[in-house]
Amino acid sequence: MDELRAIAVYAVACAEPALALFQKARPDDPRPAAALHAARDFAEGAPRSRLQRTAAADAHRAARDVKTEAVRHAASAAGDAAAAAYLHPLVKATQVRHILGSAAHAARAAELARGDDPVVAEYVITAAAKRATPVVLDVLTRYPRAPKGRTRVAVLMERLDSLLRDPPPAPRVVDDPGPFFHGTKADLRPGDLLTPGWRSNYGSRRQAKHIYLTATREGAPLAAELARGEGPGRVFRLEPLGMIEDDPNVTDKRFPGNPTRSYRTTEPLRVVEEVAGWRRPPPEMIQQMRERMAELAELGIEAMDD
Repeated sequence: MDELRAIAVYAVACAEPALALFQKARPDDPRPAAALHAARDFAEGAPRSRLQRTAAADAHRAARDVKTEAVRHAASAAGDAAAAAYLHPLVKATQVRHILGSAAHAARAAELARGDDPVVAEYVITAAAKRATPVVLDVLTRYPRAPKGRTRVAVLMERLDSLLRDPPPAPRVVDDPGPFFHGTKADLRPGDLLTPGWRSNYGSRRQAKHIYLTATREGAPLAAELARGEGPGRVFRLEPLGMIEDDPNVTDKRFPGNPTRSYRTTEPLRVVEEVAGWRRPPPEMIQQMRERMAELAELGIEAMDD
């Protein structure tokens, strides 16, 4: 039962960001929210009862009652979260939906809400993979892999299943000669060292495990303008003091092959000099980027987080 509660916690966390899509479209329909509430009650220690089963069925009926596909998948994510309490120990691939279904539907909802952009779904799936606890992983590996299917939700479920079970690929050895740049609002001087472990200048401002850099002069100014902080954006030329790797936030999701020459590292970067005379990105580009980041954040996506 403790394991089932852990699965329910995970399913609710994956489904919850998508609920806003349903509530904006159908503020008068409480069924998906009630499904998440029922799942959360069980996760927090209430007995498993008909409440979760009924709430799950109601949320799926709510999904059938809407015409917009993104909204339908948002309701289905909530329904699957409530149904997670009924994961069966019978070792069949179809049971994997009780674990990963809410995340797959939430990813599909977010993807459709952003113009059917697969990059958005990849961000949601990646976040869902990071959210899984050791208990969730242990339970998942007792079952066969997610069944193959022709629907987009089935593909997304397979993708998440693979992220959770398979070892990540080895980072590509980066041989870019540079020069390298970093955009920020921080007051830096030549010789200063940039190190990970501080709050990120982007997204939810969680503690960053990496420092980011680019080998293009266009990327650093945009990063400088988007960074949090007071004062004007500034661009610095840097010297990596260790190994650098491709930035998966863009490489794996949007730009295979890393044409933007965006990198990250867990080792220090030494400031060489401040770059003068760099061209500020157009204000409309900065505004569009900020709006996009805000829209993604509403869906639980921190595209610029570590």
